[in-house]
Amino acid sequence: MTKVLEYHKQGYNCAESVIKAFNEERELNIPVQIASPFGTGMTIGSTCGAITGSLIALGALKGREEAANKNESRKYTKEIMNKVKEKYGTFECLELKKKGVSCSEIIEYTYDILKESIK
Repeated sequence: MTKVLEYHKQGYNCAESVIKAFNEERELNIPVQIASPFGTGMTIGSTCGAITGSLIALGALKGREEAANKNESRKYTKEIMNKVKEKYGTFECLELKKKGVSCSEIIEYTYDILKESIK
């Protein structure tokens, strides 16, 4: 079992699991609690927590601190979002569940494309 799925099995939500695994793999210290509101599609079945967790991790790594700087995270965000949309046809937690997509599947997929995108 991958680390990201181990964290989910321990009780972390999808977004938190992505942040925990990303922190460990990249030796970062992104506060896990910033991902807490995003699990279960922001608790209402909206945008999948695994997706938002991946984007939080991406922002921590590729985001900008000054408005004058180019926002490098945008191209990676677009790539991640396009791949999810292409594979599943939706970003919505409720819709993913209706299609039979498990949390484990979407967590692992988004985490993998996050890592692939930022190589």
